[in-house]
Amino acid sequence: MTKGSGFQEIQTLLSFPVGGPQERKRLLVAALLGFAGFIIPVIPGIFLIGYGGLIMQSIIHEKAQPAMPEWKDWGKIFTLGLRMLGAAFVYSLPAVLAVLLGYVGLMVPALLEALSQAQDYTGSPPFGGLDVLGMFGGMALLGIGLILLAPLSVMLPPMLGHVAATDSFAAAFHFRAWWRVFRANLGGFAVALVLAAGLYFIVIFVLQILYLTIILCIAIPFLLAFLIAYLTIIANALFAEAYREGSANLSGTGS
Repeated sequence: MTKGSGFQEIQTLLSFPVGGPQERKRLLVAALLGFAGFIIPVIPGIFLIGYGGLIMQSIIHEKAQPAMPEWKDWGKIFTLGLRMLGAAFVYSLPAVLAVLLGYVGLMVPALLEALSQAQDYTGSPPFGGLDVLGMFGGMALLGIGLILLAPLSVMLPPMLGHVAATDSFAAAFHFRAWWRVFRANLGGFAVALVLAAGLYFIVIFVLQILYLTIILCIAIPFLLAFLIAYLTIIANALFAEAYREGSANLSGTGS
């Protein structure tokens, strides 16, 4: 791939959600679901994830250029989104639990201090070093959780690609199958992760600028909903391209 052609591919990828009137309408639906997620928990996000899964399926199975499918089979979109979200939740659970327990542990000293003051206790601490144990235990668990998040960010793209490709929740736990795809295109997945992370940091930078202005702060929820939808779509397209290339390399048809 030449430098110029690579730039052109990235430009095409970044612009396909707004490539025409129909695409912009479908992106607007995705953005409205993103905004609804601020009000209604979980359900709108499932539809948004499922829509990203449809994009992945099109790229992986039909070897098509990234495109915005119609919002028509809402049942299929919801089911696919539920499978992908459920798989991501199971894989994320150890890290999430470690982080949550770590925060609880860090809160133990303050809770014990408040309890001591409520009992008007004077003298040596009545809890025998539990505050110190809670603090250091919380720090350790928080560190473990953050450490687990690093490999998780690498594992989720090929795993979710495999769930979308097979349309199966159980496929998430066929570790060898999706790991072989990942290994067959390490470079492609690395580029996809870097591009997705780069877009995320650009979004954070833009939002930080908006937070500095009173008037534009009002627009942040609406802009954030649009950006969530856009980033979800772009990230799924990036990871689907990497998964498709990995599968092609395994079958010996990759270029």
